[in-house]
Amino acid sequence: MVVEKRRYKKMEVDGKMKGLVVTSDKKIELVSDIPMPEIGAYEALVKMECCMICNGTDMEIIRGELPEAPNFPLMLGHESAGRVVAVGDKVTTYKIGDRVIRASLLDNEKYYSAWGGFAEYGVVIDTRAMRRDGLENKSGLTQQVVSERITPEQASLMITLKETCSAIKRIGIRNEEVVLIVGDGPVGLCFLSNLKLLGIENVAMLGNRKGSLEVAERLGAIDVFWNKDAMEKARLKETYGGRVTIYLDTIGSTDTIGQGMDFVAADGKIVVYGLGTGSNLQLDLKDMRNFSLQFVQWPIEECEMLTHDVISEGILSGKIKTDELITHRLPIEEYEAGFAAIQEKRALKVALMFE
Repeated sequence: MVVEKRRYKKMEVDGKMKGLVVTSDKKIELVSDIPMPEIGAYEALVKMECCMICNGTDMEIIRGELPEAPNFPLMLGHESAGRVVAVGDKVTTYKIGDRVIRASLLDNEKYYSAWGGFAEYGVVIDTRAMRRDGLENKSGLTQQVVSERITPEQASLMITLKETCSAIKRIGIRNEEVVLIVGDGPVGLCFLSNLKLLGIENVAMLGNRKGSLEVAERLGAIDVFWNKDAMEKARLKETYGGRVTIYLDTIGSTDTIGQGMDFVAADGKIVVYGLGTGSNLQLDLKDMRNFSLQFVQWPIEECEMLTHDVISEGILSGKIKTDELITHRLPIEEYEAGFAAIQEKRALKVALMFE
């Protein structure tokens, strides 16, 4: 039996909550009329503490470019962290007071869902308890309990860290690889943090922002290259042309994918993580004979779930330097400033905090 739906009922007038929505005309608004969810037997209600702005996916949703979120108005946010405040009678994985990540909402009578992590309350599903009782549901696999020693902001950041760590596992990057990360945004820097955590030392980065490249150096990149400087690009070509075994593209445009042809070694791999390709991709292959092209543009629940402990330990040990990645912490009411900081490339990760 497959159970994939949750039920919502219309609450009394004061049974509403505030949260960020994207309107039908693609504007972000903080509203106070989102219906409160009703939890089922295998679900827990979560009071949100924090939700990160996702520089890539959230912006694509707002522009109406993400196929997984086609309907508006919608509730935004998928990098959430909060506390369990109520549990269904068959829940065994969660208890009241637990800090959990990825609580979300489904469609209700007022708004469609793009996960809804920027709402005051969300829901997590006890997938393990459901499986114990013969029910199948993968939705809750990545909704996991976080150590009390991890802050709400760090817990929210764990989602990007886990997504990128699971991508590294899926790619199969080995310690001896020569890795070039293209893109110096938070995704590229989380990839770098994870590669270093996993013992992969030979990692360089190509990016457009000097400030982000300085962060990359502090995170352990063996070399960084500023894409806007012709001499730097020439040095990059001289140093890495034909030597890169993993060309890791966090942007994913036709241009950045095609650029990989200049760097990838024989039997090397061009890996596309960014979502910038659109619906068509055309590459010039006239000089290429032996290389692989892999797309890892969407997390797989089972893979992401298995990275939880290694990312938790990396944060608690200080090996993952979260303060280098979280540049802004703002109350949810100042969401406009947070989104502006990202759009103007003044921020890496922005945490919007609930009281």
